[in-house]
Parts: sequence; structure tokens; C-alpha cells
Amino acid sequence: MIVESGAGSQPAAASQAARPKPRTGRRGLLVFFALIGVLVAAAVVGGILPRLTRQKALLAAAETQTEQRPIVEVATARQAPARSTLDLPGDMQAVVDSPVFARVDGYLRTRLVDYGDRVKTGQLLAEIDTPELDQQIRQARAAVSQSQSALNEVRADLDLSKANLNLARLTVERWRRLAKGGVVARQEADQKEADFTVTEAQVAKAQASIATTQETVHANEANVHRLDDMKAFARITAPFDGVITARNVDIGTLINSGNGGAARELFHIAQIQVLRIFVNVPQTNVASMHPGETAELRVQELPGQVFSARVTRIANALDATSRAMLTVLEVPNPKGVLMPGMYAQVRFSTGRAEAAVLVPGDVLILGRQGPRVAVVGPDHRIHLRQIRIGQDLGSEIEVVAGLAAGEVVVANPSDAVRENALVEVRNIGK
Repeated sequence: MIVESGAGSQPAAASQAARPKPRTGRRGLLVFFALIGVLVAAAVVGGILPRLTRQKALLAAAETQTEQRPIVEVATARQAPARSTLDLPGDMQAVVDSPVFARVDGYLRTRLVDYGDRVKTGQLLAEIDTPELDQQIRQARAAVSQSQSALNEVRADLDLSKANLNLARLTVERWRRLAKGGVVARQEADQKEADFTVTEAQVAKAQASIATTQETVHANEANVHRLDDMKAFARITAPFDGVITARNVDIGTLINSGNGGAARELFHIAQIQVLRIFVNVPQTNVASMHPGETAELRVQELPGQVFSARVTRIANALDATSRAMLTVLEVPNPKGVLMPGMYAQVRFSTGRAEAAVLVPGDVLILGRQGPRVAVVGPDHRIHLRQIRIGQDLGSEIEVVAGLAAGEVVVANPSDAVRENALVEVRNIGK
């Protein structure tokens, strides 16, 4: 039993040992590596393909941008008129503008005018009470009376001296005859000669005293006239036709004569029938300024009104700081609408010294090469050209060299505007 059972189990064990074992471990590794490969391929495809697509799109856009021409706005240069205009600011002032000061001391008694009143020559403006001057006048007149009395006294002395002289002449003539006949002593005759000479001297002295006293009378009378003339200045009158632009005193104000120290300006009068305009003309336009030239005057506060002004004087010298010449114009102002102190715009019209074309001010290209413009040729190519500027008119500039009428220039040039660049022209303006 033991042997059989042992013999019967041995072939079964051998049979089990002879069967091949399953290869589960190697297969799992292959599946794992296959999955990793799939994931890596998916990552590569997902990352590179979009990048390639974007790069391809950028290249296409760059090629499109390269092929597309920049769009520029242009303006056409036009021929400037034969006469040019020059607008300059002007300072308007009265032809005569005078302060009025007192000539005498005192107190303001009456005031008859105020701001804005129009006055005529000789019109009474105010009166000054002058008590001290009145006292001086009374004293001067008393001195005249005193000197006149002294003159009368000296004249009486002269008459007395002349009478004594006549008596002395008769006496000396009689004594001369008696002395020749030996009737009287020579000594007594000489005494009568001396008395006659003394009497002549007294007459001459009286005559000299009369001349001196007359001069004193004249001096005292002149002093009275001077004080009377000073008294006339107590009446303040208008020196010319004009308008009162300032009034600085009122009734009772202490008035000091003169225009220095504590003196105060009483009134200010301006003559506005004709006004002066002072303009500083730049050096480039000085040659066209001559007396008699006409100009147009405009004031911003009077829209639509143009006044005709005429150049009356030029300084014939330039200011060293501004390089401008003072030019004086006059404008009639019969209605008084223009006022001293106004800011005015003066437009001169002068002939051009050389031909010029006009272009907008925004076409300029400024750099180290000087002012240039970008000219668009018929082939739509840009050519940078150097120019010479005449006058800057604000929105436009005058070009006197480097540009011809009818040529097209780029307005507001950007960095894309370069030499020989191809551009697309739109919005052509004049």
C-alpha cells in the first residue's frame, strides 16, 4: 500500500513540474512602457503643433505687413500770393497823455470833473484855496505902494535940488562978475563956485535915487505879477481836448505844488481823437517798413471791425535784445470806440522779396540736417528734401527754397516715413 501510493503520486508531480509557468511580470512592463510612449507622443504632438501653427501665422502676418504699404496723409504745396501779410501785436496809446499837477499849494476847494468826462481846452476842472499865496500877494502889493511913495519922495528931492541948482548958478555967475571987477574977495568967489558944484552933485544924486527907486518899484510890481500868475494856477484848467482817465483828489485834499516829493497827480487827461499804436517789427521785415505805409488794425473785443492805420514814424534802429524795430502808427478814432491801453493786432501787407510756396506747419521734419519735408513722388516713394523757411504764419509756413508748387508732402510724418519708402497716399488735402 505504501509502495503503490508512492509510485502513483510520482508521475503526477512530474507532470505538474513539466507545465510552463505564466509570464505576467514581463507583459505588465511592456504595457507600462507602451502607455508612457503614447503619453509622450501625445505631449509632443499637443505642444509642438500649436507652436508651429502660431509661428506659421506670425510669419504670414510679417510677410503681409512687409507687403502692406504704410498709409500717409499728404498736403499739396501751393503758390504763395504776390503780397505777404504780417500780423504783429500792437500797444495802443493816446497821442497826448498828460498828468495834471498843481502849481500852487493849498486845499482843493471845488472839483468839477470826474472819471470819463470829456473836456475842452481851457475848461475849468478844479479850484484850489490858497491862503498863504493870498497873503504873499497882499504883502507884495504893499511893497509896491511903499516903493512908489519912496519914488515920489525922491522925485520931490530932485525938484528941490534942481531949484537949489538954479539959485546956485545965478549966484556963482554974479560972484564971477564981481570977482573980475575986484569988488569981492577971491576967496568968497571960490566959495560960491564950490557951492554950485555941490548943488550939481545933489541933483545928480537925486536923479540916481529916482532910477534906483524906479527899479525897486518895477521889481515889486514884477513880484506882484508873478504872484498873480501863481494865483491863476489856483484854477486848474484842461490843457487840451480830451477825456479824464484818472482823478486822484477830492474836495478838502491838501495840495502840494510840483510833481516831486509829496506832490500828488490831480487828474490824468488823454487825447483819444487819434491813437498811436506801437509795434515791434522783426528784423526780417524791417526793410519793408516806411512812413506812409498802411496797415489794418483789429481788436478782439470789436469783432468784424477793421480800422485803417498809417505808419508815421520808425525808430531806424533795432533793439539789441529782441532784434526788432519800434514802429509807430496812427489811427483816427472819431467815435472813441478805441481806447488807450487796448491790445491790438496789426496786419501789414508787403510785397514779397522772393517767390514762396505755402504748406501746413505739421509737414516739417526737424533734425540735425535742418528743416526737411517728406515729398511723395509719382511712384509713391518718399524723398526727404531739405528746405529753407521764409515766414512762420502759424498754421502754415512759407517755403522759399527746396519745394515747388504742386508737390505733395507728407503731413505729420511718422517713423515709417523714410527715404525711398513706399507709401499709400490717402486724404490728400490742400
